[in-house]
Amino acid sequence: MIFYNISKFFEHPYREDLFVKINFIFSLLLNLVIWFILYWKLHPLSYSAETDYGQIYLHYNIYFGIDNIGSWYGAFIIPILGLFIILFNNLLAYIFYVREKLLSYVLIFTQSFLQIVLFAAAIFLILLNI
Repeated sequence: MIFYNISKFFEHPYREDLFVKINFIFSLLLNLVIWFILYWKLHPLSYSAETDYGQIYLHYNIYFGIDNIGSWYGAFIIPILGLFIILFNNLLAYIFYVREKLLSYVLIFTQSFLQIVLFAAAIFLILLNI
């Protein structure tokens, strides 16, 4: 019975859809790029003499300026959030695919769009600290 359910999962039409595959791969690759650039650019700042004991700026507000300072690994909330969005949207899209294909496509497109937004947030966070 368990093996039947597992094979049913792998034979689902959701997994054969080209739009789903392309957006899923794009989202994962962009999330991996976010992990890489944050580590590559912010990790050396933790050893820099310019920073105070590895503290970096984590948030900037146009009204108040810099309003959140923390450790360099605090910036990794951005790709963690992106990974959660990928997993959650794909799970919902898988569930709704057979009944509401359009809703499934909206969820998949939204995850790709949000990865682009998180990539921009990571770039701005790096520019804030350089």
